[in-house]
Amino acid sequence: MKLCTLALLAMLACGAAGTDIVKGNSYGTPSAPLLIEVFSDFECPACKNFHDNVAPQIMANYVLQGKAYLVYRYFPLPMHAHGRAAAELVCAAAQIGKYQEAADALFARQLQWSADGKVEQTVNNVLTAAQQQKVKSLLKAPAVRDEIDHDVDEGKAVPVQQTPTVLVTYRLKRYPLAGVSVLNYGLVKALLDDLLKK
Repeated sequence: MKLCTLALLAMLACGAAGTDIVKGNSYGTPSAPLLIEVFSDFECPACKNFHDNVAPQIMANYVLQGKAYLVYRYFPLPMHAHGRAAAELVCAAAQIGKYQEAADALFARQLQWSADGKVEQTVNNVLTAAQQQKVKSLLKAPAVRDEIDHDVDEGKAVPVQQTPTVLVTYRLKRYPLAGVSVLNYGLVKALLDDLLKK
């Protein structure tokens, strides 16, 4: 029994340590007491809602206060025709320090590009010509595909069954939130505050 417990703790620690491979899509201090991972799809309307309404409050009240380390995980859903392309473009943009700009642009214009497929043009609107070229070359590199595949595998292990799913890790214990509770900042705040009191 003791061996099983140690193996489980080691596995959870490895899952939390997996955030070390992220590049440009994390905020705060990795040593913060809470690790918040957001599994998100840029073509998902509920993810847009979370991005626009809940994430800014988590940033202001937990990440910027040193209470949480926030990592965005790429989790494109197969049912979204442009979800994978959007994730790849944002991941490539993140590698040149433009995650936030690319993510903001895609969520702001989600209805347009999800209908017309102009994902690259939407991201290009927030990049200089030189940055656009760099992103285009990074799209061909395995690092982008590998990071997205890693995040998808992490999500499947949780398991993530819908987006957005928020996975909060505190003292090696994981607390997944999904569905309407993720879109209600009051419920998210209640969980985070409760964990920080322990």
